[in-house]
Amino acid sequence: MDIRAMTTSSVVINMLTTRSAQIVMKLLEAEKSLRTKDLSTDLNVSTRTIKSDLEQVRQWFQHQNVSFFSQPNKGYWIECDENERIQLYKSVMEHTNRSFYPDQKLRIEKILYLFFSQKGYITASQISNYLQVSRNTVLSDLKHAEEFIQSWMVKLERKPRVGYRLVGEEIHIRLLFEHVIQESLTNYDMYSMILNNESERIDLFKFRFIEGIQPKFDVILQYIRCVLKKENTNFIFHAEILSIFIRLIIFLVRMECEYTIGSYRLLKSHQQNSASSKFILQVMISICNEFDLPLLEDEFLYIQRNFLLGDKEMNLLTIIEELIRYVSKKEKIPFHKDTKLFNNLLSHLSLRFEKNTTYVSEVNPFIHEIKRKNTSLFTSIKEVCVKLFKKHTSIVQDSFVSFIALHFLVSYENEFTKKPTIKALYVCSTGRGVARLIKNRVEREIGNIHITTYCSVLEVEEISKKEEIDLIVSVFPLKSTIPVVLVEPVPTEENIQAIREKVNGLLKERNTETYETKIYEVENEPIDYEMMSQEVIIKGFEISYRILNLLSNQISEERKKGLQVHLFLMIHRYYFHKQYDQFIHQSSLQQNDEILVKIMDILHQNRIYINEAEQRALLQYFQLTGCDQT
Repeated sequence: MDIRAMTTSSVVINMLTTRSAQIVMKLLEAEKSLRTKDLSTDLNVSTRTIKSDLEQVRQWFQHQNVSFFSQPNKGYWIECDENERIQLYKSVMEHTNRSFYPDQKLRIEKILYLFFSQKGYITASQISNYLQVSRNTVLSDLKHAEEFIQSWMVKLERKPRVGYRLVGEEIHIRLLFEHVIQESLTNYDMYSMILNNESERIDLFKFRFIEGIQPKFDVILQYIRCVLKKENTNFIFHAEILSIFIRLIIFLVRMECEYTIGSYRLLKSHQQNSASSKFILQVMISICNEFDLPLLEDEFLYIQRNFLLGDKEMNLLTIIEELIRYVSKKEKIPFHKDTKLFNNLLSHLSLRFEKNTTYVSEVNPFIHEIKRKNTSLFTSIKEVCVKLFKKHTSIVQDSFVSFIALHFLVSYENEFTKKPTIKALYVCSTGRGVARLIKNRVEREIGNIHITTYCSVLEVEEISKKEEIDLIVSVFPLKSTIPVVLVEPVPTEENIQAIREKVNGLLKERNTETYETKIYEVENEPIDYEMMSQEVIIKGFEISYRILNLLSNQISEERKKGLQVHLFLMIHRYYFHKQYDQFIHQSSLQQNDEILVKIMDILHQNRIYINEAEQRALLQYFQLTGCDQT
C-alpha cells in the first residue's frame, strides 16, 4: 500500500466531519434501518448532502470491519454484535468535536479561547496562522463572534495596527466562557470528567482546548480525581463537580493572565462547612501551590458560590410569583393554579441563589425546539425575566429562559399524562428541567410507561435496585441486566419508536393473565370530607404556630406569612396524597441540619411524614433568608 493510500485511510478513520459523525452515531443507535429522508430532516440538510456524507460513513464502517448495508425503499443499516456497537459508539463520542474538520462554530470557539487566555491584543494575522485559514475567513468569524458575545455584555475592541481583545467586566467575561466551555462538552466529556475510575487514563482524554489551556485542564482534572478518591463527596452533586471543574479552569487561566475577579485580599479562614466548600479548597490549594499563585478570597468565592448572592434586594419568592402571574396573564393559561409549578421553579432557581452552591450557566439542548414550537411562551418569559432580574440581565440568556419555559411546559403537559405500567430510569447529564420535559414527552407519546427518576451513569446500579426498574433509557452506552434503550440527549422520533417497541416487548413478556384479570372494586366506607377538612385546618394551625414560634428569629416577618400559607397547603397535600413528586433523584438531605431537625420533630409529633421534596421546599424559606444576610 503506497503512502498516499495510507494517508487517505488514516483520514477516513480519524477525520469524520461533524455531520458524518452524527450519522455514524444514529446508525449505531438505530434498531432498524434509517432512510435518507429521515436523516435529512433530523440534521436539517438536503438529501443530496446526506447521500454525500453516507459515502464517507460507509468507508468509516468498512475500516472498522463493520457490515454496512443499503437497500432502496428501506434505507441504511449496519450489522454487528452489541458489544462492538457499544465500543464504536464510545469511540465516536470520545472523539466528537476533537478530530473533526473545524467549521465556523468551532473556529469561533477557538478564537474566543485565544482571547480568553491572552493578556493583550491579538492580530487577525496571528489568528489566521493559528487556525490555518485565510485572513478574510478570520475577519468573517470575528464579525460573528462579536455578535455572539454582545448578549453577555462583552465587547470586541479593535485597535488599528494593534489587534483585537475582549473588554467588559471580569464576571461577564467569565460567564461567557462558562457558557462556551459547557456548550462544547459532549456527553462523553461529562461522563469522563466526573468518573472516579483509576483505569481512566487522563492522557487518553483530551478536550478540545487550545494548546495554552490544555495543560491546565489536565492538572485540574488530576487534582479533582485525587480529592474525589480520598474524601467523602457523597453530598456533592455530580453536576456541581462539573461546575466547579469549569470554574477552576477559568480561575487558573485568568489568574495567569493577571485578571482577577475582585480584590487581592488573601483567603484567611480555611474553615469551610459544606462538603463542596471543603472539596474546592483542597483542589485550589494544590493548584495555587503548583502554579505559585495566591489563594485569593474573591477567587474562592467565585468558584464556591453564586456571584448573585451579593444582591440583598433580590427576593426570589416574589420574583417567582410575579413570573408566574405575568406568564399566566400573557399566555391566558392559569399557571398560577399549579402549586407544583411554584415549587419546581423555586427549586430550580434556588440552585443559582443558594449559599454555598456553585452556579454555572446551563446548556439546554431544547433551546431551538422551544423557541420554534413555543415562541409566544419563550418571548413572554424572556420579557418578564429581563424586568425582574434588572441589573443581572446577563443571566437571562436563551438557555436560562428555555429552562424556565420547560417548567411551564411540564405544568401544561401534566394534564395529559397516561397511567403507566413499565417503570423506567432516565440516565443523562442534562438539567432537571430537561429531564422533566423528556419524562412528560415520553409518557405522553408512549402508553404504559412511567419514568420514575433520572440519574448519572455512576448511580444506575444503585437506583435500578432501589426503584425496581423495568427499563433504562440512557444517553450513554450501558451494560446492564435490565433492558437498555440508547437515545440522543434530545430524543428523536426513532428514539421514541425504539422505546415504544421495547415497552411493547416487555409487556408481551409478562404473563398474559396480568392483562386478562378483572379489576374488582372494593367498596370503601364513604369519606367524611367535612371532618377531614376540620382536621387539616386544626393540624395546619397547630403546626404552623409551633414552627413559627420556635423559629421566629430565623425568618423575616414577610416570609412568616408565606411560610404559614405554605405549611397549610403542605398538610393539605399530605392528607390527599399529593405531596411534591421526587422524580429528581438527589442525595439525601443532611439530617443534622438544625432547622430541619426541629421542623421534622414537630411534624412527627403531629404524625405528619413529608417526603424529601417537601422538606427541601420548606428549607428554602430559611436558606433564602440566610443568603440575604450574606
